[in-house]
Amino acid sequence: MKVLIQYTQTIKYKDYAWESLTLRSKGEVGAVTPSSAAQLIKEEKALLFTSTNEDILFHH
Repeated sequence: MKVLIQYTQTIKYKDYAWESLTLRSKGEVGAVTPSSAAQLIKEEKALLFTSTNEDILFHH
């Protein structure tokens, strides 16, 4: 299960240690693991992407 986040800045990012780094642009929406989402949000590099009803959106 992954959650959707929106990047607040352009960064190089990888969700898993074995993945290569990819460039993520400010405003881009992406699916990441919940733990990665929490870390990026804590570092103010992303926001949780929610529906208009403020429901958390998941990617299967």
